[in-house]
Amino acid sequence: MTVSRFAIPNGMAAAAAGVSANVVFGASSLYWRLLASIAPTTLVGYRIFISLATLLAILWLTGRLRALRGKLAPRVLALHVAASCLVVVNWGVFIWSSIHGYVVETGLGYLTAPCISIAAGIIVFREKVDKLVGGALLVIAAAIALLLWRSGELQHWLYLTAAISWGGYACLKKFTPLDAVSGLLMETVFLSVGCGLALMFSDLTLSLPADMSKPHLAALAMAGLVSAVPLMLFSYAANHLSLSISGLLQFILPTTQFVVATFVYRQPVSANTVIALAMIWLALMAIAIRPLLSGRRPASAGRP
Repeated sequence: MTVSRFAIPNGMAAAAAGVSANVVFGASSLYWRLLASIAPTTLVGYRIFISLATLLAILWLTGRLRALRGKLAPRVLALHVAASCLVVVNWGVFIWSSIHGYVVETGLGYLTAPCISIAAGIIVFREKVDKLVGGALLVIAAAIALLLWRSGELQHWLYLTAAISWGGYACLKKFTPLDAVSGLLMETVFLSVGCGLALMFSDLTLSLPADMSKPHLAALAMAGLVSAVPLMLFSYAANHLSLSISGLLQFILPTTQFVVATFVYRQPVSANTVIALAMIWLALMAIAIRPLLSGRRPASAGRP
C-alpha cells in the first residue's frame, strides 16, 4: 500500500470526515473557554456522561444498539479500554489548556501527534512512502523541529501529553472492527465507569457554580454533541484511511488552533511559527493536488 492512496473506495468521504473532525476539534477550545467558570475535572465528567447519553441515543435511534453485543470480543474490549484511557487524558489536557489560555501548546502537541500515526504506518504496517510524500514528510519534520527548537518558553508537558495521547488514540482506532459510533460508545462506557468510581471514592464532584446562567447550562448540555460528533468523524476517517493519510489530515487541527490562539486568545505567535505552518501547508498541498494535476482519482485499496 502506498501512502498516496486512500484505503477504501469511498476515500473522499473518509477524507472529508477527517478534515471536518480536525477543524471542529481545533475550534472547540472556544466552547470550553465559554465554560471556564467550571472546574476542568468537572467538565471532563460532564463531557463523559453527556457523551454517553448522546451516543446511546444515536445507536438506539438507528437500531444498532442490539447488534453491538455480538461484536464485543475480549480483544475488542481491551482495545477500547486502552483507547478510553488515552482519550480521557487528551480531553483533560485540552480542556485545561483551553481554559487557562495555553492553546499554542496544545496546537503544538496536535502538530506533533500525526508523526506517531505516520511512523506507525511506516514501521508497523510497512506502508511505502513515494518520493513526493517522503519529501513532504521531511518538510513537515523540519517545520516541527523549528517549532520545538524555538518553543523554550512554552509548557512542554502540555504538548508532549497531547501528542502522545492523541497520536496513540489514532493508532488504536485502526485495529477496531466496530463502526465509529459503536467504538465511541464502548470508550465512553468505560470512561463512565471510571468516572463513577472516582466520584464515589475520591473528592471529585460534579457540582456546578451556584450562579451559573441558563445560557451556560444550555452550552454545557451540548457537551455530548461537541465531543461525540467530531470524534465520530475522526473515528470513521481513522478506520478507513491509511495511518499516513489520516496522520497528514491531523495537521489541520493544530493549524486551526494556532489561528484561534492568535486571533481570539491573542497569544503571541512568532515568525518561526508562521514559517513552520506555511511549510506544513505547502507540503500537504503538494500531496492533495497531485491527483488533480495527473487527472487521476485517488485509488482504492484494502485496509492495511
